[in-house]
Amino acid sequence: MTVMKQTVDLKRLFLSPPQLLSERVMLFVMLSVSFAAFFGPLLFSSMMPLDAALTAMPPALSISWGWMVFLRYRFRRSEYMKN
Repeated sequence: MTVMKQTVDLKRLFLSPPQLLSERVMLFVMLSVSFAAFFGPLLFSSMMPLDAALTAMPPALSISWGWMVFLRYRFRRSEYMKN
């Protein structure tokens, strides 16, 4: 018995921009929620608001993009298979 292994194109999975409207909406919502979660505590600290926003942006972007990649892999894996 032979087992065929299919591999996922990780470059395309991680680096391709969102094509579907649902992906774009999900990315925007997750980005907004995670930015608010990171920006809220910093806003009430002694940091300047611009510094707080710049500090909150990288983790918010990485978490929201990671969530989108996870959902792509979980639900649309067949679209990202290598031939």
